Amino acid sequence: MAETDKFGGLFRKIGDTIHIGTKKFKGKAILSSKFDDSLGESLIHRVKAEENDNFRKIDGFIVKEPENAVLLQSGVLVGVAGSGIYQLEKTAKHPGSEIIWVTKREFIIKWGTPGIYTSDNVMVGCWGISRMRIVNPRNFIMNVVSHKQYYSGNELKNWVKQTVIAAVKHVMTRYTVPELLKERRSLEIQTRSELGPESSRWGLELVGLDIGGFKVPEEYETLLTYEIEKQIIETQQELAEERNQFDDVSEKIKKFELMLEQADEMFLGGKISEKRYKEIADKYSSKLAKIKAEKSL
Repeated sequence: MAETDKFGGLFRKIGDTIHIGTKKFKGKAILSSKFDDSLGESLIHRVKAEENDNFRKIDGFIVKEPENAVLLQSGVLVGVAGSGIYQLEKTAKHPGSEIIWVTKREFIIKWGTPGIYTSDNVMVGCWGISRMRIVNPRNFIMNVVSHKQYYSGNELKNWVKQTVIAAVKHVMTRYTVPELLKERRSLEIQTRSELGPESSRWGLELVGLDIGGFKVPEEYETLLTYEIEKQIIETQQELAEERNQFDDVSEKIKKFELMLEQADEMFLGGKISEKRYKEIADKYSSKLAKIKAEKSL
C-alpha cells in the first residue's frame, strides 16, 4: 500500500480492507457499498454528493474484494479504485461528485432461439448458457449504466442475451445441419470471437459460452442422437483414462442411463418428436435391462 496512490487529487488510498478494524480508522465515517437487491440482483451502488446530506462529513470509502469503485466529478471520470480504503479530499465532497461501486461477480445468461436458417436452408433451434463478468468498470459505467441510479443483473442479462443470440445466428448460417451437430465446439469458439470486441466495449468479459443443444427437423433427429451418443462415449472414455481403469459393464450402464436422461430432457423441452423419443427410450431401456440382468448373474 502506498500513501501516494492519488487519483486526480480527489481521493487517495490509505489502507487495505483488512485494516478497517484498526485504531487508525476507529470513529471515521467510512462509506461502503450497499447493493439493493430488492428489484433483482443489483450490479451497482451509486452515491451522489448532492443527494446525500452526510457526504461532506464522510472521511473516506472502502472497496471490498469483489468490487471496484468508479469516481466521477461532474460526469467526468476521475478514477477507478480497486480493493482498499480511500480518503476523500475536500475537493471531492462538493456537488457533482459520485462514487459508484461495481460488482465483479460472475453472472449467468441462459439464452435460446427457436429458428435459424443454416447454410443448407434448414431451420434449426439452438439454446445454451453464457457466463460473463464486469472487468472494466469504467467502460461499464460510461457505456452501459450511464446516468441510471440503479442497474440490475436482469437488465444486463436481457440486453446481452439479444447480442449473444444475434452472434449465434450469424455464425450458424455458415454451417449445414450435419456440420452443426458434429462441430459444436467450433461454433462456440467462433461465437465467442464475434462477441469479444462488443463485450470489451461494454466493460464485460465473456468467461464462457456453452451450446446446450439444437432442435432439428425430424429427419435429422437420428443424426442428432448419434452425435449425443458419441459425445457421451468420448467423455466417459476420457474419464476412464484419467482413472486408468475401465469397468465395461458399469460404464455401459452409465452410458445407457445418460442417454435415457438426455432423451427425457429433449422430449420434455420439445427438441425431439414423440416418435423419436419412443425409439430412443425403447432402444436404451432394452439394452439397460439386458446388461443389468447379465451383471446380476
